[in-house]
Amino acid sequence: MWTLMDISPCGWNVRAKEMAMLLAALACCESALAQVTLTEGSDISVDVSADGRIVMDLLGGIWILPLKGGTAAAIDAGPLPAERPRWSPDATGIVFEARSEQRSGLYLYDLASDEVRSLGEGHHSDRQPEWHPDGERIVFSSQRRDTGLDLWELDVPTGVSWRITSLPGDESEAAWSADGRNLVYVSYHDDRWALMLRRFGEADRVLITSEQRLSAPSWRPDGSLVTFARETGDGVSVNMLILSDPLLERVLIDDTELFNAPVVWIDRQQMLYTANNRIRTRQFNSWVSRTVPFRATVGRPVAQAPKTRPVRNVPVIDEPDGKLVVRAARLFDGTGGGYREGLDILIEGGRIVAIEPQQDRSGSVVVDMGDLTVLPGFIDGYASLPATADERLGPALLSCGVTTLIAAHGDADALSRRWSGAEVPGPRVLEARPADGSDDTVPWLVTLSGDMDSGMEQQLAVEQWQQQGVPVLAETWQAALGSGASLLLGGAALPGSRGGHQYRDMKLAAGSSEPVIIVSGLADVQTPGLDALLASRQAGLLGDSFAPVRRFAGPPRLDSGKTTVVLGSKPNGLPAGLGLHAEFRALAAAGLTPEQALRAAGVNAASALGVGLQLGRIAVGSLADLVIVDGDPLADIETALNVVGVVRNGRFFSTIGLIDRIRKRPSVELFDKPPAKSGLQRVPL
Repeated sequence: MWTLMDISPCGWNVRAKEMAMLLAALACCESALAQVTLTEGSDISVDVSADGRIVMDLLGGIWILPLKGGTAAAIDAGPLPAERPRWSPDATGIVFEARSEQRSGLYLYDLASDEVRSLGEGHHSDRQPEWHPDGERIVFSSQRRDTGLDLWELDVPTGVSWRITSLPGDESEAAWSADGRNLVYVSYHDDRWALMLRRFGEADRVLITSEQRLSAPSWRPDGSLVTFARETGDGVSVNMLILSDPLLERVLIDDTELFNAPVVWIDRQQMLYTANNRIRTRQFNSWVSRTVPFRATVGRPVAQAPKTRPVRNVPVIDEPDGKLVVRAARLFDGTGGGYREGLDILIEGGRIVAIEPQQDRSGSVVVDMGDLTVLPGFIDGYASLPATADERLGPALLSCGVTTLIAAHGDADALSRRWSGAEVPGPRVLEARPADGSDDTVPWLVTLSGDMDSGMEQQLAVEQWQQQGVPVLAETWQAALGSGASLLLGGAALPGSRGGHQYRDMKLAAGSSEPVIIVSGLADVQTPGLDALLASRQAGLLGDSFAPVRRFAGPPRLDSGKTTVVLGSKPNGLPAGLGLHAEFRALAAAGLTPEQALRAAGVNAASALGVGLQLGRIAVGSLADLVIVDGDPLADIETALNVVGVVRNGRFFSTIGLIDRIRKRPSVELFDKPPAKSGLQRVPL
């Protein structure tokens, strides 16, 4: 069984006729799908064609419907979640944005051939496409230089692209005037937003500035004014800026919840916009709007009764003899409620056997860490390990506090065994494997990619994995919808309701009141504190030339009250260790408290793996994985990087000792050479 909450859904794309045939076929037998008709959507975007048709995004799919509303037909937009569709001026194609694990890309759907092709080079995150009126060019935003997001243009017939802005900060959300001579766009720099105008043959001009967000500009067809969204402390309104001398700004639309999408002008008097889960239309000189109704019929897996997951036992390898006592000023046990003070942690072999008030421990080995903080060992729930990883990587990862990681690596078991001893310590490595892997062993995590059809094909296999206690991580929402996967990747990529409303498309996806489990993957170049992390001692141990990429248009947000988050660093492109601490910073920036961020790398991750009583907490019976840090991570998550020592498998290692182990080993390269232009460089340790 899978669940989804209301931070943001992305969905599926199936040809309308294929969906109809599929549903008809399934209706004749015991079916895994149910037919549902949606009449509202979350954060939807619309556009109108020259011949009078509406295109919209809904649940990650692209749909076409008549101008006055009615039945929406899905197009085959490919396997990735799609959004922000825009008609070509001649109404023969639709350009849209689709998101993969680490970047966004632009795609063009041709109505005549019913085919989709990728636009651009595929090495960068390209977003927010808009057509030039000549139908030959597309303007979009992308970070391909060191100046933040810039505006670029792409010649569609040749595929050649060129940069058209290079201001400090970000330039995004461009829109051409109807005559193709003037460009309006949004600039963001030094915590200020600006609406910019470039008239043909003239220098760029600042129209208005704001300390709060400006977005979604759009031209009235006669060029007399520009509409845009303005955020205030009271919400969001669509304002119009009359291009007179002086400029005049007036509120145009002030609905309860406006979606972050440009106003679409049918002509100089009639407009479309999206708000309050609907498509709305109104006349320019009227304050009254009406709904453009739509009906989108989709299929979804029939909810199955939840099954009790079997408990799996984490392998304990090379467990030491003897007893150890760890003492510090305070400890966070991983389950909540702040710090506990004045306690000793008693360890025998590789497990915690008691947590008692501090007292004389004559005859015992006591590691007294003074005025420091003890935390549960950090778990990276979806990490990246290079194929060339060798024993020297283990101590470097422990110096980051990572005591367990889940990664797709051919030698996961061998690395875990090697890193469990005293000579070359490192984190526990639990194997992840693609769903179509051929190995007969049972992994700790199965990953699933593709669209809804491929998810449906894997539905039985997913259920069998889950019956064995193996969680399944879907890399797209479509695969999750089709397969019933229990984990979903990349909460940051998912649009949501600004006002926190749960519209029908979200409720359809949820099918349950239980919160979804999201594997984070939030960090990118915008993450606060990233520069300090990349300049840290741990970065020097792992290689100091890692350059994170720009993955999101703006810093992502999560509703911590409506989702369970598991920390996973693989999507952010940084190596394990650094990637985990980048996720800590990104989770805090997304709205989670430091305690919630620590739980994401602790009890949440352990519970998702089905080992909630063995890892991720400091409790009697748990495995003895501890991190000792200098600072107060419940107040400032960045202090979790100040690792002074680690207990792994019941053995204590100081950070200084871990560094010495690294330096005494022969120099080897730990990281594969990444794909060209990926943002990462090959760095010898």
